[in-house]
Amino acid sequence: MIPDIYIAALLTSLLALAVIGGVLLLRTPKEDRWPLSIVVLLMLPMNALAFYVVRMPIDGLLSAALGKQAEAYQFIRTLYAPFTEEPAKLWPLLIPLFYRHMKSIPVHRLSLAIGLGFGVGEAWTVASLLSKSPEIAKYPWYLLGGYMSERLMVCVMHAAFAASALALIRKHKRVCLGLLACMLLHFLGNFPIFLAGKNAFSLGPRAWPVILQMWVLVYFLMMACFLAYLAYGKQWLRKLFRGTVKCPECKKVYEHPIFGVNFLRKRYEKCPHCKNWHLVSAFDEEDNEANNSMQGGSGTGKLCG
Repeated sequence: MIPDIYIAALLTSLLALAVIGGVLLLRTPKEDRWPLSIVVLLMLPMNALAFYVVRMPIDGLLSAALGKQAEAYQFIRTLYAPFTEEPAKLWPLLIPLFYRHMKSIPVHRLSLAIGLGFGVGEAWTVASLLSKSPEIAKYPWYLLGGYMSERLMVCVMHAAFAASALALIRKHKRVCLGLLACMLLHFLGNFPIFLAGKNAFSLGPRAWPVILQMWVLVYFLMMACFLAYLAYGKQWLRKLFRGTVKCPECKKVYEHPIFGVNFLRKRYEKCPHCKNWHLVSAFDEEDNEANNSMQGGSGTGKLCG
């Protein structure tokens, strides 16, 4: 009988591919869709390879040399994920032809493809490890919501880690600095787990699980904001929530009003010019045509984001 954790992993994978992959598909020009699809496929096995081929052998050597109860060994274990997973996500950039082709794709889109593929692969690696736990085996798949929500958030976090490296590599040509940045972000995300295991500050076994849940949510939001900043620039908050759109009826450009009904990619809202309600794009559409309508001028341009 298939453990229910694998059903949870399948549902998580489908949801991640539908939501994150769907946004990528809708927001990416046609010529970039196949390259990003290849990136997702390349990333799928990388977590398992990093874990079983690199991490486990290193752990075996260190545990034998230091002892599993040693403080040094316990701390070094917190470095496993950053130092093995981040290079595993960025290895295609070592291929010159691949790197030249990917340079034309915006950092946030490429990072989302990396995070999606790697995160889905990690969901299955974690599921294979949890399937061996008698405690987890007692739960049906519909009670494993904690696993599913965490795995979905991890897809975005991995994307943000990769984006920090890609931004530095592209802008400053600093490969080592980029790797260090994404490793540091990854380490900061995991470090509270180490503190909880040590019962740091004597907060107790009741307080630490609550703190960890809050930290995961806060950290996820910070990483999502970082990706939004890369996508929309300094005005990311305004563009994300109050972006511009052209009314399909009166053809005038306006900022999204505060009140409206969101349907993922579409939004049902009232045009402030013609006073009619329409179903419009929920994303910012501030291209040159929009700027011309609001500021004057001429030209053409692509959609922002």
